[in-house]
Amino acid sequence: MMGANYWWCILFLIVKVLDSEQKSTPDSSNYIAAVVEYSPAYTNGNAESTLKENTNAYVQFINKAGVQNVDIIVFPEDGLTSVNLPAREHMDPWTTTIPINHVPCDDNINGVSDTLKSISCAAKKNQIYVVINIAEKLICEENDCPTDKVFYYNSNAVFDRTGKIISRYRKTHLFVESQFNVTAEPEVTTFDTDFDVRFGTFICFDILFDTPSLNITRSLGVTDIVYPTAWFSETPFLTAVQTQAGWSYAEDVNFMAAGYNRPKFGNAGSGIYLGRRGIGQAIFPTTDTSELLIVNVPKIKKSIYENLRTRREARKFNGQDKENYPVTQSNASKSRFWKRSMDEFLYLHDDLSTYTTDLLDTSRTHHEKSVCHDKFCCDFNVDIVAVDPNFKYRIVAFNGVRKYVVVEAAISVCSLVQCRNDSIVSCGEVGSSDTAFKSITITGTFENDKRVLVMPSTVGSDLLPLRDWTYEEHKHESHVHVTISLNVTTKNVVTFGLYSRNYKDDPKSNADSQHTKLFLVFSGSLIFYCRYLKTIW
Repeated sequence: MMGANYWWCILFLIVKVLDSEQKSTPDSSNYIAAVVEYSPAYTNGNAESTLKENTNAYVQFINKAGVQNVDIIVFPEDGLTSVNLPAREHMDPWTTTIPINHVPCDDNINGVSDTLKSISCAAKKNQIYVVINIAEKLICEENDCPTDKVFYYNSNAVFDRTGKIISRYRKTHLFVESQFNVTAEPEVTTFDTDFDVRFGTFICFDILFDTPSLNITRSLGVTDIVYPTAWFSETPFLTAVQTQAGWSYAEDVNFMAAGYNRPKFGNAGSGIYLGRRGIGQAIFPTTDTSELLIVNVPKIKKSIYENLRTRREARKFNGQDKENYPVTQSNASKSRFWKRSMDEFLYLHDDLSTYTTDLLDTSRTHHEKSVCHDKFCCDFNVDIVAVDPNFKYRIVAFNGVRKYVVVEAAISVCSLVQCRNDSIVSCGEVGSSDTAFKSITITGTFENDKRVLVMPSTVGSDLLPLRDWTYEEHKHESHVHVTISLNVTTKNVVTFGLYSRNYKDDPKSNADSQHTKLFLVFSGSLIFYCRYLKTIW
């Protein structure tokens, strides 16, 4: 008679076979991706305790994803250390070496933290690709070293299904992170998976620059991106999910964004985006939460991708594609946001006083106007069917250089924005408006250049992108006409328009600013930090 151990062995083998069949393969048309919106633990000044608690939470998420046959899971920027890093001279216990082509779970390598070992073991146990962000330490033995003879980097590390670290990326564009260094030359990082998808990776603020992001998509043709972020939302054009969705749509790539969750300090927003197919899932929580988002992501075949990149016909976006990928939000965002003071969710605010703007007369139902700034013109056609007297709207245009807190950047904008009152200072404040637009059509003419990125820029009062709009490009030799149209009657419009980054026109001084300590910030950021201090005092 066969013993119990025999039957347990048979059952184990059956489970393993079934499990292996459920993993995505090169022949699979889809793969399963997960991102984690994570609210980190932080023990005041204690690196060991902070890292241990967050590492344990990561392992639980990896285990949960493994049970659901996730192929790749992405965690946010700073999720292991929290953003509360100390001054540079106290950084060492918060950091780790990142040994490429080693399995920290199995290999005893000097300088590798317990965090990397634990996550390596979890990736191996669950046979899952894992992307984390962590503070990296690299001893400097060159002539051109920092005075403390060590480089500290804000880095992504990628583990494969065996727990091996197969890739690493060091952040190029730091955002008030004086503890960290940047590499002499920006890294352009990709990695391959056993389900025949090549991924690129970059971090947070990098998304607003062409290097390395467009090197990955436009030069290397990579169609899938993993993106840890600790984004500080800025209205009306650069809130977290709005930016993630806009970038994914513009480049027509699958985009896995894992966001740091700390709404009272301005951090929230994660999603899995499917380029011009729509949004898999996206959340913008306005209360502290940690959530796992899982989406069955269609692979983008290279030949199809190349065809899509050259098409000029209209594309419809309605929040989902034919396979019914819904736009979702957390219950906290949906049910509680407007019951709370806006002071409880912190966001930056772009200064529109330098824009050319025109206040819409809401007593009229139809508006057809052209607004120009510095020879850059935007054409607007707007129909209003209901008016909320508590809100106003402006149509705006801008073409020039603005400040992203630590660096200057060239942008072009055509948009309709919500305002609290007639004052332009009130534009970009988020509110739930009953003003209903039957249609909005906005057209701008942009340079047809590889170093220009034109993104749809839409957001509603729930801080998620609007649905039911179309996007059309008509390319010519030197320019491209881009039209975005809202064709379904819609309320709660905060922003609807086009946002372009003109990388080739960025001030040349930007390159140097990334290699120096950052002490000064512009006035909008100063307001942000004053409000930040007020909340913690």
